Amino acid sequence: MGILDDAKDAMKSAGEKISDVAGDVKDTVMDKASDAKDAVADKMGDAKDAAQDKLGDAKDAASDKMDQAKADAKVGKAKAEQGATEAVNNAKDQMRN
Repeated sequence: MGILDDAKDAMKSAGEKISDVAGDVKDTVMDKASDAKDAVADKMGDAKDAAQDKLGDAKDAASDKMDQAKADAKVGKAKAEQGATEAVNNAKDQMRN
């Protein structure tokens, strides 16, 4: 029975090694999957940050254009008022003369 016991022990040992290797493979695969998931999450986060930066830049540019348009409108209004005042003053001067 020594040979059968030795064979049984060898098969048991082989089964344990196979189980250990399978467990190691599973752990490795799970680690790689987790790393891939983290990498994708990082890339998505980077893309989101870049999009938010671009949106912020666009909003700032639009705000700057609006500020410039308001300033131009104020200058135009002031020039129009000045022209109207000059026209009224010229008309008064002509009426006096």
